[in-house]
Amino acid sequence: MRLFAAFALLLGLFIAPPPAWAQSAEERTRLDWVQQRGRMIYEIDRAAWVTTDDLRERIRDLQAAGIRGWTVERDGNAYVVTYYAGEGEARAALYRGRVENRRVVSRDVFADGGRPPLTALQRRLADARNAVPRMALRACVNSPFNVAVIPPETPEGAIDVYVLTPQVRNGYFPFGGHFRATLTPGGEIAAERAFTNSCLEMPVPGRGQPRVAGIGIRHFLDGIPTEIHVFLSIWTGFPLFVAAGEPQRVWIVRPDGIELMDQNRAPRM
Repeated sequence: MRLFAAFALLLGLFIAPPPAWAQSAEERTRLDWVQQRGRMIYEIDRAAWVTTDDLRERIRDLQAAGIRGWTVERDGNAYVVTYYAGEGEARAALYRGRVENRRVVSRDVFADGGRPPLTALQRRLADARNAVPRMALRACVNSPFNVAVIPPETPEGAIDVYVLTPQVRNGYFPFGGHFRATLTPGGEIAAERAFTNSCLEMPVPGRGQPRVAGIGIRHFLDGIPTEIHVFLSIWTGFPLFVAAGEPQRVWIVRPDGIELMDQNRAPRM
């Protein structure tokens, strides 16, 4: 993925309905998955963020509390984040927060001696996060990665782990340094990939500037946009214009959908 220009020029300049013949049914199915997965990455990352803030208000000394990590699970349209203490089979919940619409709506804080043990699924999610040091990653900033562990579709299904470069300075977003690993039910790393070949940091202006239409990117590793593009669109607050494939096609990636631009109106990248 490489930057081709800072921003599109005018809001709405490239908005056009995609020609139906320009994308296959297989691509459309994949793009629907990409859209859902990108949103889930963001929601899981956000759920961990808001519950961390809520946790700190209730447990002042997190180090003394012995917190070893956290898990995020789906519960309908909500996410349940569990922070745990202990090791191995002795891991038990210390705090559990429910997140709806990216806000903590309820929580439980468990006293020592009354902490529920982690479930089998929670132990798998925790182990998946702990597998990050075994992955072949290249850090882009001098700061710990953010990690989003996707709950498996079935209790014994594979688990995808997204390792994300964090934002380290205001006004700049990391467009490179994001990775995905797939873990088997036994915890082995079955596959890994990077979403870019290099580290990229993109200056992004504040939201609410009407003349900024979006952010342009040239992507080399896939023929269509990826879930990381959806994640970045939500995170930055701007559409992404993603040029991918050979011959090149340009896609508009927004939080609520991915559209293929009319080739006669798409910018050259």
